[in-house]
Amino acid sequence: MERRKRPYLLWLLTIVSLSILGYRAIASDDFSRQSPLITDVYATAYHCVYNSELAGTQTITTTISNKTYTLKASFLFGGLGVAMQGTGKTAPDGDYIKYTGNAGPFVRLTGPNAGRNPEGKWVINPQTLRNHYARIGITDFAGFGNLALLHPDSANYSIISSIAGSTGQPLTPWSSISADSSLIPSGQTITILFKNGATTPAGLTSSSFIVQDSGQSIKGKRIDIYLGEGKSVIDEWNRTGGNRYVDIYTQ
Repeated sequence: MERRKRPYLLWLLTIVSLSILGYRAIASDDFSRQSPLITDVYATAYHCVYNSELAGTQTITTTISNKTYTLKASFLFGGLGVAMQGTGKTAPDGDYIKYTGNAGPFVRLTGPNAGRNPEGKWVINPQTLRNHYARIGITDFAGFGNLALLHPDSANYSIISSIAGSTGQPLTPWSSISADSSLIPSGQTITILFKNGATTPAGLTSSSFIVQDSGQSIKGKRIDIYLGEGKSVIDEWNRTGGNRYVDIYTQ
């Protein structure tokens, strides 16, 4: 009886293998058969940053939603902190903190573009910006990423229970993105094809995403992919290709 089953099993395995190979071929062919919605979109990434993981030695004691915290200046005001990422956490097991605005644009601290915002527009004399910080006791800009909020003493924050996008829906790592709604409507599900060897953490060159967030700097042919929490997710992003160009397809 066992010998009679073997030819049948071999036949079944052959059919299954051919079906899988055929599916894969069709899946890869889909991109050649379908025109992309948008080509050469610049994809960056954002995450929930941990206060405890940022560099910087100077701290600020502040009250957020009636709770007092002592947090790093780089976390509150710097270009690698909560104001840039949108949401942060006091520690891996701590509270979620959301930046709610009112501190003006980010400004470069040093270099040929000092005093300008990330888009290159002149904002303020760099020494005047440093004086703003000196008034609140900040003279060390380690961990700021060469970017600082213009008005740190006016920055507002709130405690939140979880990470959600501008649609109010919870963000999912490597599934939720921020996009310009004039190009990709909020709530739309799309397929992103990564280019030039970039992949997902699972090694995929394409994957489905949904627009669940927006950002002041996410305009035109640019998207921001939500990665999750902590420095490790940024390390993984860089390992799989870092900031990259992608093509976007409808589903």
